[in-house]
Amino acid sequence: MLKIKDRIYKQISMKLKTLRKIFFTCLLTFSLSVYANPYNLPELGSSGANGMTIQRERMIGDYFMRMARGHLNIAEDPVLTEFLNSVGNRLVLNASDVRFPFEFFVVNNTSLNASAFLGGKVQVYTGLFHYADTEDEFASVIAHEISHVAQRHIARFIEEQTKTHSLTVAGMIGAVAMSLINPVVGMAALSTTLGANIQSKINFTRDNEYEADRIAIDLLYKSGYNPMGMSDLFRKLMNMQGNINPAFALLIDHPLSDIRTAEAENRARQYPRVKNSQNKDFMLAKARVDIRYMGYDLKDLKNRLDVNPDKINQIYRNYALALIAYEQKDFESARNYLKKLNLNENIFVIDLLTDIDIEDHKVSNAISRLKPLHQRRPNNQAVVVNLANAYLVANQGNKAIDILKPYQSKHPQDYLVSTLLTDAYKKANKRCLALQSGAYSFSLQSNYPRALGMYSEALNYCNGNEREIVRAKMAELSKQRSFDEEMTSNPTFNFK
Repeated sequence: MLKIKDRIYKQISMKLKTLRKIFFTCLLTFSLSVYANPYNLPELGSSGANGMTIQRERMIGDYFMRMARGHLNIAEDPVLTEFLNSVGNRLVLNASDVRFPFEFFVVNNTSLNASAFLGGKVQVYTGLFHYADTEDEFASVIAHEISHVAQRHIARFIEEQTKTHSLTVAGMIGAVAMSLINPVVGMAALSTTLGANIQSKINFTRDNEYEADRIAIDLLYKSGYNPMGMSDLFRKLMNMQGNINPAFALLIDHPLSDIRTAEAENRARQYPRVKNSQNKDFMLAKARVDIRYMGYDLKDLKNRLDVNPDKINQIYRNYALALIAYEQKDFESARNYLKKLNLNENIFVIDLLTDIDIEDHKVSNAISRLKPLHQRRPNNQAVVVNLANAYLVANQGNKAIDILKPYQSKHPQDYLVSTLLTDAYKKANKRCLALQSGAYSFSLQSNYPRALGMYSEALNYCNGNEREIVRAKMAELSKQRSFDEEMTSNPTFNFK
């Protein structure tokens, strides 16, 4: 059944849907990793196209992430997130005009869609994992969104509109945020403001879509993917376009045509032939999404997996059956299906084994398995989260803190790690630090009343220099709140 938002969204005109693509079909993972500048990129504060500084674009991107955490159903799934980031970063490494680190995150939505926004924020719906048949098809969508960001399509559009309308840049961004929270009100406001020039916006979008396709196909090839992945997905969607399934939101936000599809195919054929990716992790990710996010009846799905098993990808099948067995509390069967995969150190397998051990009251087994893995992969979110969670179940809060704090220092925007660290401080009876960590988690969701309230409460439990640290954090949070309010300051767009 479609969500209320989806039903309303279908009623919006195709022109408004086109505008939504420009502004924000998307938006809003997880950790913003800081890395050295190996590509001779512009320094922070240098200007991007048409005047918006790179630093400000990143700040706006972080603002949207805060809004997303507060209002979108983000899938806090470290295994899926790690896989998505491995694909996304592989593409980014081969992309041109990259000005900042990208952030990829998963939204729990069964529609087939993905989108990008300012500051390199790329969201991928769980539905894309389900409907893509190959990693190459999956990667083609992400490459397309990366291209929109790298070419600064959205930034240039916002800047252009502020030249021809009385609306400020902040007002435009506020409108986009409103479209996320309340699509009817937000899109109506945009329609009123920009309606006079709506055809030029449609043309702008069409041109950007073709450019993003062209760049994405080249990016696929440079990254080792089959560039035909894009045209394969296009053909699949074209066959569905006659009777659009509400699940295929990509058809609405990225309208296809025979010409666009043919151009993508012809361009891909200009490259040397590349075989489809054989990455086992894609099939594991696909199975994980089908079992945990698509809402299928597990008994029915198991029966379908048992019919003509030789015709089903065996990696997909065994992992799916292991997940089903786990959900049904059949831990022995779940372990046996995982053994058949013969992927002992694969993070998808490790994650499920950890869940099984915890549910089966064998948390010590999980810890023993994860500790050496963490020594080798201390910056892998899935490894860190699994080990920390195991320590928390074992009432070893201090050990959880010891692995979470170093990770958080390198990934300060990681909401899941922040919440786990709060729990770890509570387990360790560190009230002062628990309240600070909890306040920080709320700040990552732009929930400033709760965040400031917890910082104020922390002052009652902190002593000496720690109290000054809390006051400094409150002052910094006030600056962040002021920036967020600037983004929504235009009276045309409010969140009430």
